[in-house]
Amino acid sequence: MPRTKSTCLRASDFIEPAIFLKPNCPVTGKSYIARLFHHLSTQRRKFPVRRLLTHITPLRRFTMFTLAATLTLTSLGGAVGHAQEKLAPVPSDSQPADQTTEPVVIVTLGSLNQLTQDINYITDAFGVPQFGGTFEIMSGMFARGIDRDLPVGVLVPLVDGAPEPIAMLPTSDVKQVLKQLEAQTGPVDELDDGTLVINVGANVVFIRQVGNWAIVARNRNVLDQAPADPTAIISAMGTDYDLAIRLDLQQIPAQVRDALIGQLRQGFNQAMQQQGGPDADQARQMAEQSMDQLEQVVSQTDDLMIGLNIDGSNREIVLDASFTAVPGTELATVYQGQKPIPSSYSMVIRDDAAGYLHAASSISPETLKQAKAGIENALKMAGSALGQIDELSEADVEDATDMIKRITDLTLKSYEDGKVDMGAVLLTDANVMQFALGTYVADGAEAASIVKDIANKLEGRGDAPRFEFDRDTYKGVVLHLIEADIPADADELRKVFGETVRVHLGTGEKSLYAALGDASVPLMMEMIDSAAGDNQPTAKHLAQFELNMMPILQFAQSIESNDAILTMIDSLSRASDAGTLRVLSSAIDNGQSTRIVIRDGMLRAIGAAYRQAQQKKMQEGNF
Repeated sequence: MPRTKSTCLRASDFIEPAIFLKPNCPVTGKSYIARLFHHLSTQRRKFPVRRLLTHITPLRRFTMFTLAATLTLTSLGGAVGHAQEKLAPVPSDSQPADQTTEPVVIVTLGSLNQLTQDINYITDAFGVPQFGGTFEIMSGMFARGIDRDLPVGVLVPLVDGAPEPIAMLPTSDVKQVLKQLEAQTGPVDELDDGTLVINVGANVVFIRQVGNWAIVARNRNVLDQAPADPTAIISAMGTDYDLAIRLDLQQIPAQVRDALIGQLRQGFNQAMQQQGGPDADQARQMAEQSMDQLEQVVSQTDDLMIGLNIDGSNREIVLDASFTAVPGTELATVYQGQKPIPSSYSMVIRDDAAGYLHAASSISPETLKQAKAGIENALKMAGSALGQIDELSEADVEDATDMIKRITDLTLKSYEDGKVDMGAVLLTDANVMQFALGTYVADGAEAASIVKDIANKLEGRGDAPRFEFDRDTYKGVVLHLIEADIPADADELRKVFGETVRVHLGTGEKSLYAALGDASVPLMMEMIDSAAGDNQPTAKHLAQFELNMMPILQFAQSIESNDAILTMIDSLSRASDAGTLRVLSSAIDNGQSTRIVIRDGMLRAIGAAYRQAQQKKMQEGNF
């Protein structure tokens, strides 16, 4: 898509590796990083509530870390392009590089046998087994001489400050492998010491046979930097994952990281100069806080690992991600204070659930400090954004801003108690859905007061919900009710809830509960019973989420029959699971790990839905 003359920024720039190294826009004169900051800042102003929430949740730290790691990799990758002249092939009589770091990046690819098995599984699960067969045939044709039981690895150390990739191929006869590629690379030259030389496009590549491995690099002397036994470095990652990447940020010289931060700050300053409007000062202050946290992440992160495994034997896809901070740093202190705790809401973790969400974690003082830093500016921006909505009067804006502040204050007060403890669960059956949640709050009476004040503000409006407070008490929890009429044209909602949706609330001394619909009240009572018991179990994870497609699809089909849903149910009925998606977040030393698991049933259901959609297009003539 061509760049528009107004911004010179396109969507692909957000994933383009060299975005931060591109020249200024010829139309506006602004750098690409400045335009990126400008875009992010304007989006932030459009969604102040979301921005407010990210200031007070652990998700913000994860987002900041991911951005920092991406930008660091971008900076490192860009350095490769700018160092082409410096990294030209080194003559045989040159001295080896004087300064070589440990690998900054390690990339592994699973063995051919492992990849073949897993690709056959995933293509079969999606209903396109022919693609798996194609991969098996192609790998057999072009990988002769490669050991099919060992992974492939790439190490990227810094040599004299510049990244130098070193590839390691498992083969005891690399000449046989190269012979198959002569049509693409031309004949192989052999130097006096046995080093092989080939041309790959405009690049010269050096290859050396070391035992049962072929070592490949752009720089002849860098071959000496390869490990004597590659399996000691890459075997674990290569066996556990089909594709894995490990980034060691502390191996990147401080001056490179400082240069990256300098680029970010320059782009930030350019973007902030373009800011206008009534909330420009708040936007700048909030962005400055974000920059400070991003700088902390870049400078204090130790390593990042991401691994993807298509596990044919267990019939699932697993994505692992973990990161750690440098021990003794402020960032490490944040994560050291984040541990699983005893939970009042662990009952939501149940085998018969269509879905659940559970989180039970301690909160460090450093986390609370970072959350508080952005709250005041976020509230000001929220008030400014509400003031720009034409449908709201000045009094409405003032009331809404006040409610946001009270909710935020209550959330921060709960965080000050040093923990997060919450659970939500969804159960479904034919024509019946139950949903309930419970969460710890520092002051349940204040939570009830906020809802009552909202009811007072809405009183007299024709379309306002109806409120009934203090209807009953159950085990110290005061019960309330909110009712709202469903519009006549909302046919699907009426099929689920009837003409009126009823939300039941419960407020305890240190708790808040909600149940959606009358059928969910027994589930909420069960949750209250569980929370009132002694010896609450300690959570196994900081947070966990699970979704099962089969009960949700069966409920949807019972409400209104649909061919696509029926196709997915039929596919799930032949799977070994209920179409499960699971996300687990765990504490590790000085950091955090996350595992995402997609089970076989969900893959087959998605594949079935896709195939049915394609068949429908063909029948309708929409090729």
